[in-house]
Amino acid sequence: MVSESPHIAATIAVFEHPVVSQDCADALQSLGFNVTYRPLTEENVMGLMTTRPDYVLTVNFNQYICEVCELLKIPYLAWVIDTPCYPIYDKAINHSQSFTFIYDAAIAQRLRNRGVRQVYHLPVAANLERIQQIRMDDEAPSLSRDISFVANLTKTEYRTSILPQLSASTRERCASLIDSLDQPQAFLTLAEQLDADLIDSIKNESGYPLVGDHYLSLAEKLAYLLGREHSWQERINLIRQLEGRLSISVHGNSDWQDVISCYAGHADHFSQMPKIFQRSRINLNLTRSFVENGLPMRVFDVLSCGGFLVTNDKQDLHKLFTDGKDLVIFRDTQDLMEICAYYLEHDEERKAIAEQGHATLAENHTFLSRMIDMVSTVQRELRGEPVPLSRWYS
Repeated sequence: MVSESPHIAATIAVFEHPVVSQDCADALQSLGFNVTYRPLTEENVMGLMTTRPDYVLTVNFNQYICEVCELLKIPYLAWVIDTPCYPIYDKAINHSQSFTFIYDAAIAQRLRNRGVRQVYHLPVAANLERIQQIRMDDEAPSLSRDISFVANLTKTEYRTSILPQLSASTRERCASLIDSLDQPQAFLTLAEQLDADLIDSIKNESGYPLVGDHYLSLAEKLAYLLGREHSWQERINLIRQLEGRLSISVHGNSDWQDVISCYAGHADHFSQMPKIFQRSRINLNLTRSFVENGLPMRVFDVLSCGGFLVTNDKQDLHKLFTDGKDLVIFRDTQDLMEICAYYLEHDEERKAIAEQGHATLAENHTFLSRMIDMVSTVQRELRGEPVPLSRWYS
């Protein structure tokens, strides 16, 4: 990745995404781009043939837009912020006009190893200007918490469409593989353990249409399905243990209310979430087990609000932040219990870490800096200059 300010082109079309695209548009606007911001509809995609912007940007990869941009010879920039993002495994990702930025360096590297030329690592970010405009004193008493966790809980495809149809022996083997993901980094080798016999058994018994893609094997697709199930179970189990010993509130979708007692309802991303992050003494992040290196938006959202963050470990934490200085990393459930108990009793230490985390984020991890990286990378590629996979991973 590169960091010099890009040569600003005239126009860029940014397609809507629920939580990130407006932040990208705001940053690009501040860089001098003429930004057109539009809903993701067939009419607007086809409208590119008439408007012909200099660039097109989407959050996550869209094969249809990629094909249109390839036809029109318009550079297509996709910032992938989800795992799994199945569309990136389509062969369209290797089109000449496709430039894909992925928040997880491990996925970006794997695609490069498989021949995808223009793919890069780019972590997510925060929009501090937007956060500063929120009146944090509103609803302050009702949103103050000892510990908060803001995340959705969604039943997995494995649980709803595969598990009920499996034989006892297949179910037992899948359960063993899911349980193995309790160990850190275990997901990295999960696909290697999924042999053809197990894959065939799952397909035949469940009738689930298990398919891979051009750059994604059947075993890797199944690994994601099992990994999502593990993360669903992990979130429930961890929150149950915490609520039995500490005061914690969980905000998210309504699926939580059937499995825990500390569910506090939905929190709007743009209005309520920042207030919860700022008013909570401890904010919890639990990055899913099937995410290899990357960090979710929650990490950057909490720090952007000046919140104190306790998180499980992922490699990007050690590349982008400093444990014990910007945030605190826990290793297992017992470690998390002890960390929470300690910082609930040490306000000054907690506040100092939150302040430093905010400062580090403001200096290095804003949407403005990410858009500079993104556009500069594309422009260098178009000039035929070599561009590394990542500025954080050599």
